[in-house]
Amino acid sequence: MIRIATAATLLAVLTGCASHATDQPAGAPAPPPAGLQLTATLTTPTDITLDWSGAPTDSAGTIVEFATEPEGRYTILDFAGAGQRQFEHPDLMPKTPFYYRVTPVLGPVSTAVEVKLPAATIYRTAGESPTANAPTEVAAKSVGKDGVRVTWKDNASDEDGYLLEIKPHGRPQYRVAGFVDPDSTFTELTTLPAERIASYRIRAFHRGEPSNLAHQTTGAD
Repeated sequence: MIRIATAATLLAVLTGCASHATDQPAGAPAPPPAGLQLTATLTTPTDITLDWSGAPTDSAGTIVEFATEPEGRYTILDFAGAGQRQFEHPDLMPKTPFYYRVTPVLGPVSTAVEVKLPAATIYRTAGESPTANAPTEVAAKSVGKDGVRVTWKDNASDEDGYLLEIKPHGRPQYRVAGFVDPDSTFTELTTLPAERIASYRIRAFHRGEPSNLAHQTTGAD
């Protein structure tokens, strides 16, 4: 489960396009849709499974969101990893409409910083070779017995927010542990037992083009 430090502003623009009859020969198969394509399946009366495809090759993951009205306020369910293409939304309220969208996560990431708890030491990145606008001067300091405070220099000007990404010792890849608002320069995290030795990095993220809107209405109790 994602531990959210500060809610980020959630915006998306849903667009459509029309094609002309002269675009392809009569009887030819329709071209594959561009961008993220999302489907929602009611697997039980109160469980919905989301599947998507078409993520950009430079995407660091996917934001999964839902609302109960098509133009309603969307809530983030998950920051899915780069290789994830499915999400289970279980135990939902019966007889309720649910609307979903997924959006690719784009943006530069900092150099990682290594942390071992417990300690009072400030850990800093040993060397940095960041891409343009990536956070720099990343540092992590233990806070109490299980907490970590991560700080960085804000080099971006148009980010939608910052993602704190963590890779516990022995794990193969990073995952999102939390997010903070644009122009932020620090966040804090209470670690889980498996995260007491871990690498942290900060991503200045922005949203790519959102998927289509997928809809399902749950059944009776």
